[in-house]
Order: sequence, then structure tokens, then C-alpha cells
Amino acid sequence: MDPHLHTERILALIEAEPGITGQKIAEACAVPWSMIKNDLETIMLAAANHIPLYTDQDENSGPADYLDDIDGEVAPETKFYLDTYNRKHSPLHLTVGEALQVLSSVNSEEKRPKLLSLRQKILHSLDLDSQGTFRYVKGNMTTAAEVDSEVLILLEQAISKHLQIGFTYNSLPMTATPLGLVYYSRLRQWYLAAVNDSLIKTFNVSKINDLEELSKSFIYPADFSLKDELAPRWGIEFGDPFKVKVRFLNRSQTFNKVRKDVAHRQCQLTVENGGASLLYEDTIIGKNEFSVWILGFGSAAIVLEPLDLKNEILARVKAALRNYK
Repeated sequence: MDPHLHTERILALIEAEPGITGQKIAEACAVPWSMIKNDLETIMLAAANHIPLYTDQDENSGPADYLDDIDGEVAPETKFYLDTYNRKHSPLHLTVGEALQVLSSVNSEEKRPKLLSLRQKILHSLDLDSQGTFRYVKGNMTTAAEVDSEVLILLEQAISKHLQIGFTYNSLPMTATPLGLVYYSRLRQWYLAAVNDSLIKTFNVSKINDLEELSKSFIYPADFSLKDELAPRWGIEFGDPFKVKVRFLNRSQTFNKVRKDVAHRQCQLTVENGGASLLYEDTIIGKNEFSVWILGFGSAAIVLEPLDLKNEILARVKAALRNYK
């Protein structure tokens, strides 16, 4: 069979039956498991035209899974899935403002399963990344945690009407020019991006109280892009941008996890040594959150640049080792 047709058949089987095992794929294709295993590994390790294929190990893995050089080969019982979100959208045709107003109507204190399910479906269906400057999803879109829809609606209106806002944040009074709303999927939280004291800051929406529109208007910067402004940040952390270079070793689905975690970033991934390692190069803001991410890979991640980050990672590893003496 033509290799491309063979790959398409494998992907069609996985898309038709999410969670299908490797053995069932082999049986459906009428070929030995060893051949399907090689095909699946080739698909997952493809550097160009990456296909969003992942396994049940990816879903259930945690930082400890990357601490040792364990056998990372897929097994016949491994379950396979395709991330089809970017290819299939729910047939819901609402603007963000309309959807948020629907959310406010189902923001009942009664935690009825049907209402919660409706809220999750609406939030999951919002194509927030296409809303331009006003809204931006940082990371892969996931089902949102609890959200105060009334606050989001008020913020949305202030942004649309180009009005400054007043609010209290951590018990401190604030006046700000709202630039946009950000949903950061890793922390499952909404953030307000706004100009405060001549600096662009992010405020956790759940900590905003006493929100009100002010009469003073502002002109939205014509050349400003919220997505471009926040893109270098590793999370919502502030700081100076710096270049990083990290080599990942091919252990326990490490490549798949790296690709999924940085899929939304403008970075460079280079397969090295015949697939034995993956070089990640990027410019980021947020050393603390980035360090936590790197440490989650254990010995499978090697920081090459910058030197101060490399030394910081080394110091954390040594501190962890002292706990086991």
C-alpha cells in the first residue's frame, strides 16, 4: 500500500474511534503490530507537518514520568487519540458578547449538571483567538473553570466603548485603560490586560472587585496587538525577554509533550541525531514558570542557553537531591 494512503487509513481509524488501541489498528489494517508501531512512531515524531496525535500516556502523565530514562515505546495496548479541535468546530454561531450574556443567564447558584454542561459547551465553543485585539487565548483552549460572567460582560463593554475603568484589586483601588481579555488555559483563569501607571499589566479577573466604567474615554492604539504583546510570555508572568535553547531527549513521549505545550508559540523545533533529540529555541518572558516546565521533564531536558537559567536549574536539582540524603 502507498505509505501516504497507509498513514491516512491509520489516522482515519483513530479519528473514527478515539481511544483505539495499537493492536486494533494493526488488526484493522491487516498488518503485523511491529509495522503499525513503526508507522505510529513516525507520525508522532514527524518534524514537518506535525499531526496532533497523542496517547493515553500523554493525558495521564505528570512530571515524575520524565524523571527517569524509562521505556517510551508504544505498546499494543496503548490508546491513541487525535486533537481535532482545530478541524471541527461546534455549530454555535454567537458573538462573544452574546455568548457571555447567555452565560450570565445560566450563572445560577444551583450546580445543576445540565446548566454546568451548557456553560462548559458555550465556553468551549467560543473561537476566542479570532476576536482580534480584544480577546486572546493563551495556550490550547480547554473547558473553562468557573467564570464571573457579569464581570466579563462589563469589561467587554468598557473595551468596546473605549472607556477607562475603576476597580479594586487585592484591596487596592485601581484606574486602568482596558486593552483586552485573556484566557490562560494552563491556570484555567481569565486575565484583564490593561494599562496602569503607564505599564501594560495583567490582572486576574477573579480578584477584580467593585468594577465600574469611568467617563474618561481613550483611543485604542491602532498598531497594538494583544496577541503579539503577550506571545513571548511563558504564562502571565512579567519580566524581560530572553532567548532560550533547550535540548530534549527522546524519552517517554517527551517529543509529543513538548510539541503540544509549545504549539501556540512562535518557536523553532529541530530534530537532531536521527530523532534521538529535539532542539527547542525560543524568546520568552517568565523565567519562573518556564523553569517549572523544564523541571517537569527531569533528565530528558538539558538547558543550553542562557547560562543563568542553566545554573538556576542546576541549583534547584541539587536542592532536591539534598532532600534524599
